[in-house]
Amino acid sequence: MIEIKNLVKVFPGNVHAVNNLTVFIDKGINGLVGENGAGKSTLLRLIADVYQADSGRILIDKRPHNDLAAKADVFFLPDNPYSPIGATVKQTFEFYKMFFNLDDKKFYKILSKLDLPYDRRVSTFSKGMKRQFFVAIALSSNAGIIMLDEAFDGLDPLVLDLIKQEIIKNAEDKTFIVSSHNISQLERLCDRFIILSKGSCKANTDIEHIGTNYVKYQILFQHKNVSKELIESCGYDIVSFKKLGSIYNIVFKEGTDIESLKSQFAVILCEQVPIDPDELIALEMLSARKENDDDETIS
Repeated sequence: MIEIKNLVKVFPGNVHAVNNLTVFIDKGINGLVGENGAGKSTLLRLIADVYQADSGRILIDKRPHNDLAAKADVFFLPDNPYSPIGATVKQTFEFYKMFFNLDDKKFYKILSKLDLPYDRRVSTFSKGMKRQFFVAIALSSNAGIIMLDEAFDGLDPLVLDLIKQEIIKNAEDKTFIVSSHNISQLERLCDRFIILSKGSCKANTDIEHIGTNYVKYQILFQHKNVSKELIESCGYDIVSFKKLGSIYNIVFKEGTDIESLKSQFAVILCEQVPIDPDELIALEMLSARKENDDDETIS
């Protein structure tokens, strides 16, 4: 269990990368999502004690995160991992073993599945091959907490699926935090999602409960060119607004008086439709952005 309370990290220029963040992260596979600049990488670096917080606290199993025993139970894979100049796969793995508790057998087994040569220089690898190699190192860690920052960028679908299966196999007694701004990369992987927006936590929930406060309709209006701004000006809270041909796909906050909208805007057809799980995460992110924009307008 990772307990984060009132965490603040401010960079020069008064940039609040993490803004009074409070969140609890439990065992299992946690997806850390948000737009670029939401604070995902900063949060992971704070947990790993790479950055020092300006205020607030981080506890790992009730211990301060910078306690030596707590730090030893954390493996953090940044989005730009280091490898010694000119080192081979094997040499780079041995280098990381000096700092982390890694399992040789597990590493070479994963490496074999990924079809990566152990005697080739890491510098000669493509971006995707480097990603695979460093994820293999992370998955060979015996740490109880494994954090992967944008680790799936540049991976083809087949490799991504293989790595997801390896993560799932290793997640029974571990805490995984996998960050991404690309929601589709986390499809069929995470047990729960933590959604950040401008350094604050906007949602932390199991996939089964996410987005339960949204409702989606396919609508055909009698009049053409009905705009999002026009509907919102009448007091309707819109989360997502898309037009495909003459059909509008609109997601409202739960509790919207759809019957009133139908009569007010001369609706010809209105049908409630299900929302895909991936879309729900995107909707949470859109909602968080809208809340932040509203807060800035008020202030």
